[in-house]
Amino acid sequence: MYDFSGVINRIREIKVDLANEITDKQVEKYPEQLGPISEQLREQRVNLIGLYEELLVDDLDTALAKIEEWGKKTGAFCSELGMTIDMALDELNYYREEMTEIICEVGQKNKVTLSNYNEANKKLQRIIDKAAQSFSIAFVAHHKDMMKKAQREIEELSVPVVPLEEGVAVLPLVGTIDTYRAKLLMEESLRKSAQLGVTYFIVDLSGVPIVDTMVANQIFQVIDALRLLGVQAVLSGIRPEIAQTMVLLGIDTSRINTFSSLQQALQSFRLTHSNGAAM
Repeated sequence: MYDFSGVINRIREIKVDLANEITDKQVEKYPEQLGPISEQLREQRVNLIGLYEELLVDDLDTALAKIEEWGKKTGAFCSELGMTIDMALDELNYYREEMTEIICEVGQKNKVTLSNYNEANKKLQRIIDKAAQSFSIAFVAHHKDMMKKAQREIEELSVPVVPLEEGVAVLPLVGTIDTYRAKLLMEESLRKSAQLGVTYFIVDLSGVPIVDTMVANQIFQVIDALRLLGVQAVLSGIRPEIAQTMVLLGIDTSRINTFSSLQQALQSFRLTHSNGAAM
């Protein structure tokens, strides 16, 4: 059985120096990415090297469970810092080489058998491999979550429902509307209308270059769905060329109030409500 007490003592002696050495080497390799967060990572490295003191004396199952928990936390932490996975995994080789060398030196000094040395080295490699595996899984999972969140934010920006005043919101559409964006258009219009308590919803087409049959049908579906929620929806931003195109395509807008500008749509709402209040 390999006696790890000498290894533990040696790790304690070099812990801070090794963490500093790894930090300096990594910053030298990735100055722009790791330079600004070097101190945070230095602290993490000191903690990891200290953890190896425990892991090497623990039984293998306990050691693997501990390093797996470390990987889950640290993988998410490094992803949050904006590191790439190759940067993070790159430094595991430093620990592998340094710890292997210490085990070898202490083993030679204490004249351990080759069998005991192989047993100790095998345990170290299992621990480091587990560290790489658990770190990678957590890093990728967190990165995917961040990407999904960013994608959701981008989607919301592509269909921005903007409250104008109490009960009134506008959806200023800009650019072309494809099938995927049309789906978002429906989802966000209904969700935000319910969330904001909207009763008057303006779909502004000022920034839409082309209104064809597909686009018109998608917009009408949104308007029909909003109507089921008790929301009056109108169209604004009907430029002359869009009006002409809609007529040539035979698109029926008779059941929807349309306005040439957002200002006109708002004026109509205020006039209607002021008259209603006066009555």
